[in-house]
Amino acid sequence: MKFYSILIPLVLLPILLEAKISDAQIPASIQTYFQMNRLGPELISTEVLNHRQSGRAIKINIIASRNKSAKDLAFAFAAAAAVANMAERPFELLWVEMDINFRGAETTVALAPANCTIDALIIGNCETEKWWKDCLQFP
Repeated sequence: MKFYSILIPLVLLPILLEAKISDAQIPASIQTYFQMNRLGPELISTEVLNHRQSGRAIKINIIASRNKSAKDLAFAFAAAAAVANMAERPFELLWVEMDINFRGAETTVALAPANCTIDALIIGNCETEKWWKDCLQFP
């Protein structure tokens, strides 16, 4: 009996490690990511898009703090990249729209290729400053 109690977790562990997130689960997964970090920005919405020109994309809308808007923007991209890295189907683009909780501030739209963002923020193969300079775009 003890043998089976040890064997079952060993058999299930690789299955759990290979678990993928479906498109329907992505908004809830990103919401959970934001809820785990109480110092992060306020999440307004999340959606999966099939953009005609850019391909599959994750779009996140946030309200950032005026004093730490760059950190809030990076946090939103990290959340999107973490979830995109575990998605069943690959994403081409991560898209964040950021409003700042300050009167008169305009909405900031930022785009970044998913593979570049995952490589920099999740896997850590390049510096965040390099990602900010080379991958992040403000159209």
